[in-house]
Amino acid sequence: MWGCGAALAMILAAATPALAQQRVFDVPAQPAVTAIPQFARQAGLQIVAPADRLRGVSTPALKGALDARAALRQLIAGTGLAILSDSGGVIVLGFPPAGAAPAGAADPSPTALETVVVTAQKREEAAQTVPITLTAFSGRALDAYRLDSLRDISRLTPGLLVSAFNYSSPTIAVRGASNTFTQIGANKPVAVVVDDLFIPRNSAASFELFGLRSVQVLKGPQGTLFGRNVTGGAIVIDTGKPAFGETSAMARGETGNYGLYRADALVDAALGDRAAVRLAGSIKVHDGYGRDRLTGAEEDDLDSRTLRAQLRLQATDTLEALLGADYNEDHNGGRTLSSKAAGSDGNRRTSELGFPQDFARNQWGASARLYWSAPVGEVTSVTGYRWSQSGEDYAGTGASYTFLTGTSSQAVNRDVDRVGLFSQELRYASPKWDRGDFVAGVYFADEDAKRQLRTMSLAAVTGARVADVLTDQAVKTTSYAVFADGVVHLGEAFDLTLGARYTHDRKTASLNRTDFVRPATGSFAASDLKASWGEVTPRAVLTWKATPDARVYASVTRGYTAGGFNTDASSLTALTQPFNPEKVTNYELGVKSQWLGDRLRLNASVFQMDYKDKQELFFNGLTRVLTITNAAKATVKGVEVELTVRPTAWLNLMATYGYLDTRYDDFVIPGGADNTGHPLGSSPRNKGSLAADLHAPLASGYLIGAASWSYTDGYYTGATKDPNLHIDSYSLVNASLGYEAADGAWSVTVWGRNLADKDYVLTPSTQGVLAEYLGEPRTYGVTLRGRF
Repeated sequence: MWGCGAALAMILAAATPALAQQRVFDVPAQPAVTAIPQFARQAGLQIVAPADRLRGVSTPALKGALDARAALRQLIAGTGLAILSDSGGVIVLGFPPAGAAPAGAADPSPTALETVVVTAQKREEAAQTVPITLTAFSGRALDAYRLDSLRDISRLTPGLLVSAFNYSSPTIAVRGASNTFTQIGANKPVAVVVDDLFIPRNSAASFELFGLRSVQVLKGPQGTLFGRNVTGGAIVIDTGKPAFGETSAMARGETGNYGLYRADALVDAALGDRAAVRLAGSIKVHDGYGRDRLTGAEEDDLDSRTLRAQLRLQATDTLEALLGADYNEDHNGGRTLSSKAAGSDGNRRTSELGFPQDFARNQWGASARLYWSAPVGEVTSVTGYRWSQSGEDYAGTGASYTFLTGTSSQAVNRDVDRVGLFSQELRYASPKWDRGDFVAGVYFADEDAKRQLRTMSLAAVTGARVADVLTDQAVKTTSYAVFADGVVHLGEAFDLTLGARYTHDRKTASLNRTDFVRPATGSFAASDLKASWGEVTPRAVLTWKATPDARVYASVTRGYTAGGFNTDASSLTALTQPFNPEKVTNYELGVKSQWLGDRLRLNASVFQMDYKDKQELFFNGLTRVLTITNAAKATVKGVEVELTVRPTAWLNLMATYGYLDTRYDDFVIPGGADNTGHPLGSSPRNKGSLAADLHAPLASGYLIGAASWSYTDGYYTGATKDPNLHIDSYSLVNASLGYEAADGAWSVTVWGRNLADKDYVLTPSTQGVLAEYLGEPRTYGVTLRGRF
């Protein structure tokens, strides 16, 4: 294990006071739609402007050595444009409402809502201009509400549910789109994307969030621009990039109950005026929230370390390179699966497993992003590789065999996977013409995934092994895609967006199954099993710009989750029969609007998702085989609403609500149950939140703080509507309060999470005995932050 503490110290030592540097500009007089990107390249800044409102707007010539931001104010003087926000390394330009800051102002309106920049359409755009239903959190919001994980993100996001079966199998569901598959030959319907690179397995998707520019949750199928495995949506994590000519640093230290200590640091350092580096590191450690009372071992503890590095280079006036690498390792004592029956001591925070659980994971990634501003548009190349390895020893049955009787047994497992994914995307973005623009590209991915799963059953009372099976699984996946997506302006008020993607997937699978107890009947092997599929995923969106600050959009989109092999199969027949892609068509009507001088934001959508060939894992009562089959049709209907208000310059208020009505239209298990009419798993009917954060001026310094309340309705974890697999509704309250120095150089905050100490269930279990796995208890602590 590397010395992350020393690395953090080195990161902080690299920090020097921020210095403003002058750059040489030569921008001819021209239309603003081309002048602003040209200026951004010469300034080394990320600038987002409303291209659809720049028609007819021109900028004067700009020449000479100037400070970049002073030069920008000079460029847009007299155009009506203003700087709406300047944070997180991105400057957002726009036309301020009446009575707001004058054109070219150095600072945004003090009461305007924050503008979040997203990349949902493979361009940097303000979230409010994108005709996709999404929830976006800026780096400021992530920090204010202490959103440290995807589970935290889900509390304030309608339509998103993040839970966990165990540490190697988190549950990520968007609008009810999820599955319980752990096979290496199957995929999940929600993608997690970090800096344009897919996380190939959910076992690598639940990590600590820090030092980010934004997190974007895209709802509904995103098949046109993101490809396969996004039938439910995509979670896009943007780590940002360092700014040229600026040096700054941030450090944070934290301590709390359960032995918590945490240290984070992030440094941006200028290397001249055409290069910059970013270094970020994090350590987080806490004691267990639970323990195994038979072994005394801690459970649900954490020891996590992360490092990230970026090098940004302006190779020429038209070519920029962004090189990145990251590494993460974490481990703990596994989940606290507490028995509700045999052996239970009545304490929901203890387990009775008597089995040495453990989880350990390490992962790393490297990428090279090239941005070429060609004379006729922008060409982007994204080359990346991600690798992860995780291993977990866990008990599937919620009680030790010593508490069991009769023919029952305790199931224990060791699950190890190793996954490597190379990907290459090349895309072209046209200029923003008066009549429209488009993005087109090609994509290639090569994934090599291996998994070893050993499952044992220990007989009641004696602990003798009555079953012991090792499955050695391997799947290679090759995927090719070509896509195009563009918008046509139909006059001043309407836009028509049309796009399509063709994806070809090829999988090659092998399985070596060894039954140590019944080798003659339970062991078999097969290799070089091949299957391929081709899918077209189009989208069409009609947008009506009712006012400059209100847009109504209607869309039809398609997505699919890739086909595959059941590599956990207990028979050769179940292995050799692949299952086909799961497909969904989404119909959506939405509105994005801002009111009261950009102090109130109201976004809402209604949708219907129609599933075809839905992938399901079940026990076939006729063949007596557990397998994955395209067995179901389903419909998901819903409503999502987000309201944000900034009544004063120092207070932000937020409310969200999501409603889901999910139903299997046709799902009959051969020789078994009829699940037709049942709701989909992981789809709470009602989900909502209220939140507020403040930054109020005092006589000296600022009062800072945040509070949030979130509610999740009851839901089933699967399709069977088993009352023992139902999670009851619950609500959580988090809060923080602190002081920040007048110059923002330091702050101290006290905080608490799950303040009511609510016992809420992540996963119920019926394997052998009734058991449950709870979420985090009440935690509290203090955080000290410094900026340099």
